[in-house]
Amino acid sequence: MRKSNQTAVGSDIYELIPAARMNEHERQIAVSALRDAEAIVDAIVWVKDKVAALGDYLLKPSLKH
Repeated sequence: MRKSNQTAVGSDIYELIPAARMNEHERQIAVSALRDAEAIVDAIVWVKDKVAALGDYLLKPSLKH
């Protein structure tokens, strides 16, 4: 997630993990899974933005309205 979204949305999830009933090992796995998920989302958003930026160049002039 982008930094602005991460502090606004992600911080709530990270605050809930210590309050959950789980041992320390499970807690570390949960935090690691959240970080992995954020990295995957960041990569997907980056690819989407790059494809959207190239969209105008990929269209043929005859297809534009």
